[in-house]
Amino acid sequence: MIMAQPIISTKNLFAGYNETAILDDISIDIYENEITVILGVSGCGKTTLLKNLIGLMKPTKGMIEILGRDMIFIEEDEYNRLMRNVGVLFQGGALLNSIPISNNVAIPLEQHTNLPFHLIDQIVRLKLSLVGLEHAYDFLPSQLSGGMRKRAALARAIALDPAILFADEPSAGLDPVTASALDNLLLSLREQLGMTLVIVTHEVSSIRRVADKIIYMDKGKVLFNGGLEEALASDIPPLQKFFSV
Repeated sequence: MIMAQPIISTKNLFAGYNETAILDDISIDIYENEITVILGVSGCGKTTLLKNLIGLMKPTKGMIEILGRDMIFIEEDEYNRLMRNVGVLFQGGALLNSIPISNNVAIPLEQHTNLPFHLIDQIVRLKLSLVGLEHAYDFLPSQLSGGMRKRAALARAIALDPAILFADEPSAGLDPVTASALDNLLLSLREQLGMTLVIVTHEVSSIRRVADKIIYMDKGKVLFNGGLEEALASDIPPLQKFFSV
């Protein structure tokens, strides 16, 4: 039987800021078409891990591979090609407030392809329809609700049909109904586009809705790495406390 190869892998990863160590010997594997949720209390290192995975930070020691490529020693041109297969949904959306939603969604297509305008426009309209925002084509970000801005940012993150989508606190600041709708949208897009999702969050209700796998971090270490049902049944005290709150 041929074992599946991880789409994302880290081995003995150490990282931090200046002289402050944050990540302590992190070794994880993430597999294709799964939704892996990285969770833990504030300051546990989950956002630092995400920044290392997408190349916004360089670790002090260890290995990171994404789609079979070494992220530590990757050349800039190869990194740019690789990131065409990676989408990122930032916590605040990171939309440019001075341009319409359609132009925001078009940014990855304009930067990373040579497609003519009419094809870019068709793709933008398709992505907006996938997130239920086809009516917001000409809207500015300031004209959208918080949930709509998150969906607009999601449309931009999937503009290039990435194999992997990283999402940093996607439901942060949303009311429960809007957060649930966003979770269901992520599940739907995973099925439609065949994406692998890596989500950083501390929202227990969202975790229960979307997670296939759980990576629980505490003080820069991985305390648990396994399936959602295993996590819910775990006898690890910090993990028990997290899900009981």
